[in-house]
Amino acid sequence: MLYELYVENFALIRRMRLSLEHGMTALTGETGAGKSLIIDAVSLLIGGRGNDGFIRNGQDRCLIEGVFLPPFSAGVELFLEQNGLMDEESLILSRELIRGGRGLARINGRVAPVSRLRELGRMLINIHGQHEHTLLLEEERQLYLLDNFGGDELEAAAAKTASAYTELQQAKQKLADYEENQAQRAESMEQLAYLMEEIGAVEPELGEDECLEAESHLLAHAERLYQLSSSVYEQLRSSKGVVEQLDSAYGDLRKAAELDPALSELHARLQSLYYEADDIAAEIVSYRDRISMDPYRLDQVESRIVQLNRLKKKYGGSLSAVLEEYRQSQEEYTRLEEISISGEAFQKELQQAEKKYAETALLLSQTRQAAAEALGTAITQELRSMVMPNAVFSVELERHAPSRQGNERAVFVIQPNVGESPQPVSKIASGGELSRILLGMKAVLAQLDAVPVLIFDEIDTGMSGRALVAVAERLAKVGKFAQTLAVSHAAVMAAAADNQIMIEKHEEEGRTIIEAHPLDAGQRVEEIARMIAGDIVTEASHQQALDLLNQMHPQF
Repeated sequence: MLYELYVENFALIRRMRLSLEHGMTALTGETGAGKSLIIDAVSLLIGGRGNDGFIRNGQDRCLIEGVFLPPFSAGVELFLEQNGLMDEESLILSRELIRGGRGLARINGRVAPVSRLRELGRMLINIHGQHEHTLLLEEERQLYLLDNFGGDELEAAAAKTASAYTELQQAKQKLADYEENQAQRAESMEQLAYLMEEIGAVEPELGEDECLEAESHLLAHAERLYQLSSSVYEQLRSSKGVVEQLDSAYGDLRKAAELDPALSELHARLQSLYYEADDIAAEIVSYRDRISMDPYRLDQVESRIVQLNRLKKKYGGSLSAVLEEYRQSQEEYTRLEEISISGEAFQKELQQAEKKYAETALLLSQTRQAAAEALGTAITQELRSMVMPNAVFSVELERHAPSRQGNERAVFVIQPNVGESPQPVSKIASGGELSRILLGMKAVLAQLDAVPVLIFDEIDTGMSGRALVAVAERLAKVGKFAQTLAVSHAAVMAAAADNQIMIEKHEEEGRTIIEAHPLDAGQRVEEIARMIAGDIVTEASHQQALDLLNQMHPQF
């Protein structure tokens, strides 16, 4: 709520501090007393256009400040949090105009652009009759209000539609990603298939290259190795070879050891040499006989080495790297293959999501239509009690592109008089009609709208009798859900209010000054009697004022 409004050096207002209460407050006073200046000041406070004409003559600047108390709507709290302006105790807006300068706007003491002040202000105050501050005229707001008016059933249908729309968008994105990357996946799979085919055709084995290199070396020197091993064998096993000589020496030493046991150890050692030499001769001849001198095998080995070296050079420098590349390629190919196969699954998922969204959106539309008819009927009844007997209010659901909110948008439409074409409420040109239409809407939707402060500027102009009483009663009704300020010349309107502030103009030191005075119960009776009878207040007008107050407030 707007707890306090402070105005300084604004037009004819030198200094004014208004403490405001909950409920409906009537701002009354003589014609020309300056009631509209207070509305102008509030408009400036929430981002309205300012100019030097607002600054009091003889002053360089003017200041308007408003103190708002919680609780605040979710929208206001989000705005404050996002802009780092949170204050748990209050919210203070201020606007200062400097003559010849740009002026300053502040939110909780911090300088802010007027555009930001305006964005926040429109969530705090609605000045009815001024389109730029009336959220009810905004079509996106109208759909929100309709859905809230529809209650739990409509809220549940809207939530299901929003969830289905999210799933639909996700399914579309999956398919889009799949289709967008399909060409790239096909190219990647082709490259992987080539790699696997190239490596798979060679079928390398870990360590194979080292074995082949060793074999190639032996094959290249096979003839020399054969010659050398044959020579060794001949030297060991020929008639005069080492083995024969060791055998002869062994026999002689054995005889000597029989004569001298001290030679037994040498005899044993020589015996070992003989057996070792004989064994070496046997193994060397076996080695010689296994030597391959097949030139075709050498070509095969060298060709294989070339194949393996080509793979190593291309895929990491070693056979272990080649084999790891082959393994990873197999895994990636399998993954991409599975994704390609899942294209049909994405298509099916999208079809199911489209079907689900269509079903939930249809149910939402049907539920909305019922709520739209009920809302239209309720507001039409309100309008017909406020000197608009032929008015017809309706909510049109226009087809709209699918969204989280469904397949339609809501447009509040009014046919003010018989024979006139229905038109959106936002297009109503008549200020009086628009004010009454908005009041009728507020009377029905007041509990749903999050804007805490409503200002009606002479909404009762041109009204009288039963219609005026109806308008006053509806303003009082709205005041139970939102802080309501009403500028009025009508005694009935003033009597309907919970609080009353009198605005008066007088001269002081040769200057005209506007002041505001909250009225107590006795003062209200006097002021309303004056509003009924003019300057000459009689006993009858005094009693009439008291009767009006008792009629509107039985507890008065």
